[in-house]
Amino acid sequence: MEASKTLQAGNDKDRGAKFTIFVNNNPFVTGEHELTGAQIKKLAGVPADYELFEVRGDQTLPVGNDQVVKIHNALHFRAIPAGTFGTRATSS
Repeated sequence: MEASKTLQAGNDKDRGAKFTIFVNNNPFVTGEHELTGAQIKKLAGVPADYELFEVRGDQTLPVGNDQVVKIHNALHFRAIPAGTFGTRATSS
């Protein structure tokens, strides 16, 4: 498995604060307290045209590229190719 990646904090008030978030079950570490959907995808190495969703229990909430998310430990996201959410695979 790939090691955790870190996004460098630019103007982080709390320089020692680090948060581990998960994108597609892979951990990523950031010192930022807020990130946009586009920044989360960049941190995780996800293509910009993928759709991003925050997983909250049994809910899956869409996160737009310009939408700001308040970051805290153990946030979980799913990133999937655009237009595939809710589709079922079929065998041929």
